[in-house]
Amino acid sequence: MEDKTPRRRPPLGILVALAAIVLSAGSATAWFTWRAISPPEPIVDFPEIDIDGETIPEGIDEAPTGESIEVPDPPDPGVAANSTESRTLYWLSTEGTEVALNPATFEVPADATDAEALAIAFTNLMSGPDSAGVATGIPEPTELLALSVESDGVHVNLSEDFTFGGGSASMIGRLAQVIYTATALDPDAPVWLDVEGEPLTLLGGEGLIVSQPMTRSDVAAEFGVEAPSEAE
Repeated sequence: MEDKTPRRRPPLGILVALAAIVLSAGSATAWFTWRAISPPEPIVDFPEIDIDGETIPEGIDEAPTGESIEVPDPPDPGVAANSTESRTLYWLSTEGTEVALNPATFEVPADATDAEALAIAFTNLMSGPDSAGVATGIPEPTELLALSVESDGVHVNLSEDFTFGGGSASMIGRLAQVIYTATALDPDAPVWLDVEGEPLTLLGGEGLIVSQPMTRSDVAAEFGVEAPSEAE
């Protein structure tokens, strides 16, 4: 005899829950099955190697040698090179009977100003020549008291000893030495010559008239002293 009693359906929520459980179980089963049939991933185990000494950097075939390279010390910036430049002063030639100038060179620092270079020239001039074939008409005790380079020319102040001793040739010679040496940097510059701070108008017992200021052209025109050849 057939049972006619209707079957009870589970609620929808229970069905959904059961489906989810089945899907989850199926996924888990599939995962375990795949892990079981798939070979394990190989694991490479590198052995540790002990190396004596320094390690060779990557990309270097050979280890560096123990020899050191000596690097010279850089130059001290506080020590500058001793650079100089040549300047000219004027002696008197010992040849002939007429007054003739003889140029000579000397060295000054390359960074010396015009006034400093001329002061060095006059210091040498007052000391007298140290070579044969030249002489000076300037008396040995003469001193340079002051020197400046101004817009109106070169101002030179000498001690009173400059006016003592000698005849007219000596007076002309010493005057020419001063004028030419003072204008060594600018041959056309006028020279203002003082003795003990006073303008020199008469030189020596001969009463040699000195114009103020005086140029190289004046020395040639008034005393017949020609320009010398260039310094060697």
